[in-house]
Amino acid sequence: LPRVCTKDYTIPDTKVTIKKGTAVLISTWGLHKDPEYFPNPEKFDPTRFSQENKKNIRDYTYMPFGEGPRMCLGLRFGMMQ
Repeated sequence: LPRVCTKDYTIPDTKVTIKKGTAVLISTWGLHKDPEYFPNPEKFDPTRFSQENKKNIRDYTYMPFGEGPRMCLGLRFGMMQ
């Protein structure tokens, strides 16, 4: 997900500062495959998205269609499938 930093931001516990106006790329693949957010990320497990498990998914860690004003136009069609 390509984004542009809207204000100077220092990454916590580092000396790295991302300056306002810098292009930033958020890897949804990296989020979706991170075992911190999804245990056994390589395992096909549709139950992780069941009604009772949905509440355990942290905000902004699962974005199959992107987020914001440039979100995938096919979201609703994809969800109908």
